[in-house]
Amino acid sequence: MQTANHLEAGEGWGGEVSGESWARLQSLLELVREENRRVELSPERREELRERVLARVARMEVQRRRRRALVRAASAVFLAGMILTVFVRSRVS
Repeated sequence: MQTANHLEAGEGWGGEVSGESWARLQSLLELVREENRRVELSPERREELRERVLARVARMEVQRRRRRALVRAASAVFLAGMILTVFVRSRVS
């Protein structure tokens, strides 16, 4: 049974896991969790990370706007082509 980031032994690993292997894995995971809790960032490092995240968000926003503009332009060209095609075919008939 999987509950809130917790798997029982042998579940979700694509096969049976021995008790010893499972215990080693659980202890390694607990060590990683403890280490992550202990890490304290300096205010300078936090600010640096914050600035990097904000810069990345800004870049992603610019990319998103460019993609939307490209889609709008391509849609306009496609629509103009369809209208022109219908107009030309109606004049020929």
